[in-house]
Amino acid sequence: MKSAGTVTTICLLLVAPTLFAQSEGQRLMKVNVPFAFGVEDISLPAGQYIIFTATPDQTIRIVSTDGRYSAVINTLLNYAQKPASKSRLVFHKYGDEYFLAQVWTAGRKVARNPLSSQRAMEIASSGRKPGTVTVVALADRK
Repeated sequence: MKSAGTVTTICLLLVAPTLFAQSEGQRLMKVNVPFAFGVEDISLPAGQYIIFTATPDQTIRIVSTDGRYSAVINTLLNYAQKPASKSRLVFHKYGDEYFLAQVWTAGRKVARNPLSSQRAMEIASSGRKPGTVTVVALADRK
């Protein structure tokens, strides 16, 4: 006969992966960003990233697929007239510097706009106009 401690341990081992997956938030997309970029005041290298919701609409989590880099980002919501056709990241480009500006999820009428970094605001206040670069997700919500 198994003790209560053994049964509890087995239950925890079976439930823990589910609880961990739920704490990750909803997976929005996987994307390959071919350049280093800034988001809020965090610098992330070029690479493959997975984007998760950290709270239903206001916060996102960006994690490199190798787990070495991550950022939790506060966002402002930007509503659109029609749903996004593809999941994608939109960057502002100033010279050779890129800053994450929008996160669009396929099928949703709202983008998540990260708060501007100090560096992006400095460049913008100098009067320079940003270029726009869009990186389409590799797989929507998978």
